[in-house]
Amino acid sequence: MRVLNKIGLSSIMLVAAGIVSVIISIKVGANSPFWLDSKVADWFSGVPDSVIPFFVQITEMGDKKGIGAVGVLVLLWLLFKKKNYLGAGVFALAVALGNEVSNLLKDAFARPRPEIEHLIHVTSYSYPSGHAMVGMIVYFLIAYLVMESVQSKIGKSITIVIIASLLLLIGASRIILQVHYPSDVLGGYALGFLWVSIWIGIYRSVRQRQTRKKRLI
Repeated sequence: MRVLNKIGLSSIMLVAAGIVSVIISIKVGANSPFWLDSKVADWFSGVPDSVIPFFVQITEMGDKKGIGAVGVLVLLWLLFKKKNYLGAGVFALAVALGNEVSNLLKDAFARPRPEIEHLIHVTSYSYPSGHAMVGMIVYFLIAYLVMESVQSKIGKSITIVIIASLLLLIGASRIILQVHYPSDVLGGYALGFLWVSIWIGIYRSVRQRQTRKKRLI
């Protein structure tokens, strides 16, 4: 426990995300079979047709329209309710640039979609999952900014549970709807976490500088 506290949970998560993203990216780049794809896909193969509409709705929380609607609401909250202009700027840049990075990675790896019937329409390449990567960026950053404003431990815990559940459901929806390999989703999560961590680091650094300046005035 002392070792974990000294290193820091965030540092461990960063290292883990880095390792996962590197391993999956190498295997995808080499067109190497991945045991994760067959094992995890089997877990979702027995999902009844009756729940498919639910996952279609869930997956929309990670597409352009869903992300766009959530993004606008968050920006309005940050700008007009919290007066957090730095947070609004970091959020907008992290999401917009993160989406472009996701698209560039898709084109670079050019991994075809799973060769099974897709239950929704898709046009881009498969790796990494944009829903997982951009969803991680958007919702993780929302959780961070919300928790920054919440004082109670219960409120923070509720925020974590809601965001974690939503991210897991979005990722699961991409597998259940047969448009992504599990490794696409896991890789998307890892890459998204690395990206959002960079922007949170930028946000915290600038925030600390602003606080120090105010103290000196």
